Amino acid sequence: MAASTIVSTTLPPDAKIKPLLQADYSDLVAINFQVDDQILKPLVPAGLELDYFAGETFVSLVAMKIKRLKIWGLPFSLIPAFPEISLRFYVRRTRGDKSENGTCLIKDYVGGATAAWYLQSQFKSEFAKLKIQGKSQGFAPNEIPEVEYRWKHDDQWNNLRVRARSRITNTGTGTKVGFILEHSNYFASQKGRTIAYRVERPQWEVWDAAQANFNCDVKNLFGRAFIKPLSKRPASVFVSVGSHVTVYRPIEIR
Repeated sequence: MAASTIVSTTLPPDAKIKPLLQADYSDLVAINFQVDDQILKPLVPAGLELDYFAGETFVSLVAMKIKRLKIWGLPFSLIPAFPEISLRFYVRRTRGDKSENGTCLIKDYVGGATAAWYLQSQFKSEFAKLKIQGKSQGFAPNEIPEVEYRWKHDDQWNNLRVRARSRITNTGTGTKVGFILEHSNYFASQKGRTIAYRVERPQWEVWDAAQANFNCDVKNLFGRAFIKPLSKRPASVFVSVGSHVTVYRPIEIR
């Protein structure tokens, strides 16, 4: 794992006052779809705009495990680890010649009522509970990862299973994977305000996918508007071992 820390935006210094959340994000899978920007524009918080790559906008379904969670520096000992599945899109904030980028969540599910309640109480955002199972292998040196997540909704199992192929060595600006990875900060709308969470993490190691299977009740989990986009061939799929992540307390930007 590279030692350098990436901060994908130029959020002002007061965004980095005190960590709100510290955790290990692991066994991460991102399946990315091109989507019509007209679907996303009504979801963009005030003061932000959609971010485009090569003239296109994207949503990502991201599944991962969250381990060793701390809120305000205190361990969340009730649940040592839990899975999360979210659908997100990419935005930016332009101020003069500076651009700040990040993600907005369309819907976020976590494995279990306790984790959902606790995260919602701290972030003041909706975290829905869902029965989620995850398993992985192959993250040791010289191995090839395989990751699978299953989640149950209305007595129906959905799944995302990815078998990796090789490490992606070029994740810089100008690459599709780099575009996804560099949007590590979070923006959200809360009671008419737009807030920003600054995120710091090491540069992630990522693998592209040799095979990906995705089956999901998109309509009931994420909304009718995303049925068609998430039914298309993905624009990209990648796997990451993840890293330790620090999320700083939010600041109001609008």
